[in-house]
Amino acid sequence: MKHIFLPIFLLLVFSACAQQPEGRDILDASRLKFLTSKAEGSQVEVTKENETNVVRFITETQPKFIYNYATSLPLQKEKLNEGDVVLLSFEAITEKSSEETGEAKLLIQLKQSGSFKQNLDRTLNIGSVWKRYFIPFQTTQSISPKNLGVMLQYGFEPQTIALKNISFQVYPRGTLLQDLPKTEVTYQGMEPDAQWRKDALARIEQIRKGDFQIEVTQDGKPVPNAQIEVELKRHYFPFGVAMDAEEILNNKDKYNRFKEAFGLTVLANDLKIKRWSRKENRATTLKALDKLKADGISVKGHVLIWPGFQYNPASIKKLKNDPVKLEKAIKSHVYNILDATEGKVTHWDVANETYTNKDFQNILGSEELLYDGFRILRNRQPNVSRFTNEYGIISKGGIDTQKQQWYYDYIKRVDTNTNGAVQGIGIQSHMGTDLTPPEKVLSLLSYYASLGKRISISEFTMDETDPKIREQYTRDFMIATFSHPNVSEFLFWGFQDDDGRGKVDIYEADESIGEMGKAYFSLVNGDWKTTLSRKLNEQGAISDRGFYGLYTYKVLVDGVEKTGSFEVVPNASNQIQIQL
Repeated sequence: MKHIFLPIFLLLVFSACAQQPEGRDILDASRLKFLTSKAEGSQVEVTKENETNVVRFITETQPKFIYNYATSLPLQKEKLNEGDVVLLSFEAITEKSSEETGEAKLLIQLKQSGSFKQNLDRTLNIGSVWKRYFIPFQTTQSISPKNLGVMLQYGFEPQTIALKNISFQVYPRGTLLQDLPKTEVTYQGMEPDAQWRKDALARIEQIRKGDFQIEVTQDGKPVPNAQIEVELKRHYFPFGVAMDAEEILNNKDKYNRFKEAFGLTVLANDLKIKRWSRKENRATTLKALDKLKADGISVKGHVLIWPGFQYNPASIKKLKNDPVKLEKAIKSHVYNILDATEGKVTHWDVANETYTNKDFQNILGSEELLYDGFRILRNRQPNVSRFTNEYGIISKGGIDTQKQQWYYDYIKRVDTNTNGAVQGIGIQSHMGTDLTPPEKVLSLLSYYASLGKRISISEFTMDETDPKIREQYTRDFMIATFSHPNVSEFLFWGFQDDDGRGKVDIYEADESIGEMGKAYFSLVNGDWKTTLSRKLNEQGAISDRGFYGLYTYKVLVDGVEKTGSFEVVPNASNQIQIQL
């Protein structure tokens, strides 16, 4: 496997404010000398240089997970409230790097609770000269003195980073995040004239558009010189978002915004075994599926088998000492949910996140249960497509070569053991602050495309909060993926930012268009939308080229407007006959 490593540059920028607010430094500098790493394959060294503590984080071998090599900074006990603003800053230099850029990576994590899900992360690329870095955070919940922490993670490829003059400032209530200095994240390839984008747009022109001819007749005769207007209403390529059954049924405004903008959805939780096992939930789920089908919305099922006990009901975990009953229970669930949703779901994530979730495989002694999920779906519903699904493939800068290789081999292994039952490859694309350069995204897509499968961008989110970066990277990521011939769909894992987490903001909670929405609509309703207003020729026809999808038309004949619709699809003649 050939990997292309592209740099993510970090540009130091300062607030436009005339004066930076005053903060309190709660880093306990006297305890820095005791920092250490207990993980084999990494070291932490603290030396005194010019009366200053210099801390070196040494990665000797790349671990399985970035967090395997981590060190907590010593802080004074402090309670923080939701919305408080803090600032980590330090001087840093890369002394050893495995990347062509000469940079090294450092993931900074603000711990807010005992659950990793509440942590706030930032990933930096550290340059090869001493420079000061600023990383501000705004807390999203109250943090007890026990839970407050700053963790530095360095489980990347072999590298050495040195830090000095470290501080962690807490600011008074009312301080605004934008008033603090920050190290702004940018990414290779964001330049307006980047060559990768020019190439991608050229590919889009070739693979996502087709020629078509429209002939208009009345009583069997051509209608010459009539005015015709044509507009693309829905792309053939499925763009979609994750929704919940409850909001599909009971939030009319949100649902109308959704179906106006998208032709595909995935139920975020309703078809997972935990939710499905509560029989009182099923009627709502099935009713939502019926509504989606009636409205012409395709549905991706998520998920048939998720082999970690934490994602299954307690009744499944109770079977951990009885492999026979465990296997029977999971298969029974698969049969049950497939029968109940037959005709309502177009494709399924069959086995989800199997790299980290191995409870079933460990108990049963093999991956056979996962293979059976693909076999069962193929046998019972051969027209419903079968996908794998995994995270951490394209995200995190696209550098996790160990997991990328594993996923490639896993897909081949499932295919071999099921006589080619895998039809699609799900790549989740939860993007942190370590934004993967578009060229790297494209190289990874081509790597998996060599398996001869469709590729689903199945769960796109972003952690980066900078509005400009959110909009621009969403746009570039969509351009890159839409330009790849094997990519068959694009799903945002969310729609409206009602919870304020900012992972997906097609719309904000107040129903205004969010930064990701600006990128999406500028492409799908702008650059990638075909509209025509022409006169028919003497033969009552026009020829043109447009994006594949569903079109509406209006023809004005003798002052009377005639309307209708037609489709332009791949691998077809697209000779459209309109009879008035």
